[in-house]
Amino acid sequence: MSIVLSSRMDTAAAGPLRQSLMQCVEAGQPLTIEASGVDQIGQACLQVLAAGRAAAVARGLSWHVVFPSIAMVEAGDLAALDVLTAA
Repeated sequence: MSIVLSSRMDTAAAGPLRQSLMQCVEAGQPLTIEASGVDQIGQACLQVLAAGRAAAVARGLSWHVVFPSIAMVEAGDLAALDVLTAA
């Protein structure tokens, strides 16, 4: 399943993102996160993405982040959360 991230991934976006990721993981679906439009991403969404990646890996599901924006790459580097590496 593909999840397209919005331009503003703030605290308010973390809950819906978590639900979408967990639905995919529970359904056993591989995950593709399209992140080209992300202009701002906060710690909460980075943590949700990291937990989603870990859950996917634990279930043997693939995880791909495609076209990550510069903002997303920089925020992930700053927070030292690797959400971009494929699984």
